[in-house]
Amino acid sequence: MRYKYKITDKDGKAEEVEAMSYKKMLKNLLLKSPQFNGSITYLNKKDRLQTKIFREGKRFYSGGGLSNEME
Repeated sequence: MRYKYKITDKDGKAEEVEAMSYKKMLKNLLLKSPQFNGSITYLNKKDRLQTKIFREGKRFYSGGGLSNEME
């Protein structure tokens, strides 16, 4: 596989998954747990560290005036 993704849930349990692309990994993850809470960390094709945060199965953007706050 091309990329390795470190998936960490809200409890702190981490697992490493290999996939050919971010979209394919995300699809498999959300099929297993549609209400995923946690983060995904990986190196992109330019070897830059990327971290994506998810709440209730949707990408969470912090800051920037966007309101994705939990109620």
